Amino acid sequence: MLTRLHNRLGLRTGPAIFFISALIVVVFTLAMALFPGPVQGAFGVVSSYLRYEVGWFYTLGTTLLVVFAVGLALSRFGRIKLGDDDSEPEFSGMAWFGMLFAAGIGATLMFWGVAEPMNHYANPPLYGTDPLSDQAATQALAISNFHFGIHMWALLVVPGLCFGYFTYKRKLPPRVSSALQPLLGDRIHGPWGKLVDIISVLSTVFGLAVSVGLGAMQINSGMNYVMGVPISGWLQAGIVAIITGIALASALAGLDKGIKRLSYLNIVLAIVLLVYVLMWGATMDTVRGIVESAGAYLSNLPMLSFFNDTFGGGEWSGDWTVFYYAWTVTWSPFVGLFIARISRGRSIRAFVTACLGLPTAFVVIWFGIYGLSAFSIDRAEGTAGSLTQTIVTDGNVEAALFQLLQSYPLYLVTAVLALIVIVIFFVTSLDSGALVLDSMASGHEDEGPKRQRVFWAVSVGLVCAVILVTSGENGLNALQEVIIVIGAPVMALALFQAWLLLQALREDAGTARPLRTRQWKRVLPIEEYHRRAHEDEHDLDEYVIRPEYEVGTEPEYEALQPNTYHRQQALEGRGLLTIGLTGGIASGKSLVARDLAQRGAVVIDADELARAAVAPGSEALTEIREAFGPEVIAEDGHLDRQALAELVFGNTVARESLNDILHPRVRQQIQRIAREAGPEAVVVVDLPLLVETASAGEFDVVLTVETPAEARVSRLVHERGMSMQEAWARVDAQATDAERRDVAHEVIVNDASLNDLSEATRRFWDDHVQPVLDEHRATTAAGGTVTDGGTP
Repeated sequence: MLTRLHNRLGLRTGPAIFFISALIVVVFTLAMALFPGPVQGAFGVVSSYLRYEVGWFYTLGTTLLVVFAVGLALSRFGRIKLGDDDSEPEFSGMAWFGMLFAAGIGATLMFWGVAEPMNHYANPPLYGTDPLSDQAATQALAISNFHFGIHMWALLVVPGLCFGYFTYKRKLPPRVSSALQPLLGDRIHGPWGKLVDIISVLSTVFGLAVSVGLGAMQINSGMNYVMGVPISGWLQAGIVAIITGIALASALAGLDKGIKRLSYLNIVLAIVLLVYVLMWGATMDTVRGIVESAGAYLSNLPMLSFFNDTFGGGEWSGDWTVFYYAWTVTWSPFVGLFIARISRGRSIRAFVTACLGLPTAFVVIWFGIYGLSAFSIDRAEGTAGSLTQTIVTDGNVEAALFQLLQSYPLYLVTAVLALIVIVIFFVTSLDSGALVLDSMASGHEDEGPKRQRVFWAVSVGLVCAVILVTSGENGLNALQEVIIVIGAPVMALALFQAWLLLQALREDAGTARPLRTRQWKRVLPIEEYHRRAHEDEHDLDEYVIRPEYEVGTEPEYEALQPNTYHRQQALEGRGLLTIGLTGGIASGKSLVARDLAQRGAVVIDADELARAAVAPGSEALTEIREAFGPEVIAEDGHLDRQALAELVFGNTVARESLNDILHPRVRQQIQRIAREAGPEAVVVVDLPLLVETASAGEFDVVLTVETPAEARVSRLVHERGMSMQEAWARVDAQATDAERRDVAHEVIVNDASLNDLSEATRRFWDDHVQPVLDEHRATTAAGGTVTDGGTP
């Protein structure tokens, strides 16, 4: 039935989610309009219990989300992008921040920028603080920053991370239920998924309605304060209608043309107004106060993160902190989906850092300028106590901003500018909300019929307007009670989403590889070692006198080597210059090695040493048999290289196991031959697996020979008789040219004639080897000495 109705209306959305949400919104709005008292009474009982008895859940839950967001950003998952691995951000930093801030808490900052610091200044909630004192002022700014800073943004960031990951990484529908996919699987399209989406749509509608309602009341109050316009529900409904109309035009224009431009304009105008207040206030005192308030916020943050006003019966916490966080979390599905949409292509680390750090820094500056300016006016001779009277005593918080601006020049101009900024802030909240509500209901971001966006924008405006007209302040209070109740399951859902996001990241990124460390032998004092040497029950292979590690247990990427006795011995026997020569199979590396040998270098072929290490009867061959099975040993006892190649090429784990067996033995032989070459030799180690064995740090110079992969495959096919498939398998199994370039001091590109290759080898010798030889000869002639690496 719903599907048929959906098709008749020409919609392109999810029928069940759309119509059920719409029905509940309509029924609830009518009930609140006709029976505001009973509705508020019913929800008030539950809301009161949640605020004052279970308020700790909101405080603790929000703090846990902060810890989760920061921990995730600092973890290895922080590098993962919200989108494909090669995706890039769609919007510039300024445009992105403008939309982020406008859709988030920009509107509420205009409302509470003056009112909240003054409330906490006059009625300090922290124990033992005197009202209207310097301590109360500092704490008031810290508390205001706490309510609108990191914690409030964590309520938006974590859902944003979930939606961004599941929508743009796993390509699931842009719905809240998509975040439950690790638990529900394809049942996200079933009843439970639809229930979650309906709750999210409703919470967004009511959360936005509260914001727009407060905005209409503030605009009406400002018009009354500036122009003498009366305050009435009908006028506020008209203001809501204007906001809704502008939001509709913006939403229909789309994200790039409408919301982006309005957000950019709004953030610029808000900054202009902010700078104006700073200029006409006590500027240097305000700047000092901003810095001091930032410190007070950070120093009080651990305490405030768990503050529940225990000795006040939880009343202040319930009225302020719980209300803020319950309100914010009700529209976190909308803001989360929106900021995820505009943040596609950014990494989790960049997303969390920017979404927590930048808005919080702006909030600190905002409250610092407006709050300190308000304190200054409230303490000044002639206006002393004026703001306290209006905001705290009279409860007219809507007029707070305009009364502050009245104390400065150009009052009419700045008041009108403030009204424009407030209107645009609420417009950008409503138009972005209409877009996201449409996406949540339809399950896709493709542009659907415009009537759907119109419906959601009008729904929010209608809910707010009807309540303001029929019930006034009581209706808005009833709606506030409702969002406290709705906020409880949405907060629980946000915590659940965080856990499911972590599970999805582990599934997609895999488990981190175990950290590989050196395994050291047990060191005994010399006298104890000799004592045990004369006792038969001790195995001396388990002990050493000098600190030493087990060969073969080196870390995967050996950036530094410990200064052990054996390391010192290896360095003492080192040649004048050691060169690590590497390159892909059939790259021409052996030709370069031959040219270097002709110029006097001692060339050590690691492949030859590896073949010698696996001679019949060798310990290495026995370990290879145990690791890979008897089928890799030929009938004559030699290693069957073809059989082994079939196992290791294309299998990273198998190749690493083979390297673990051969590399330590090959390294020992390289060090032995290098020592025998003498301290004045130029030693070249032809090491194909230099990158794979992380051996670059063992050489003074690393030289790589590079040839296009197609040319190498052709050589393997025509010169070595390999099949095309086998040749490509050999090439793909080795390190890439880019990986070799990362560790190389010099690259020879072998893509021309043999003469060109010889000429490139000569240039390498002249640039890297000959200067060392010349310096050595000069030092020797002068009677000096030379240490390893050619440095006198």
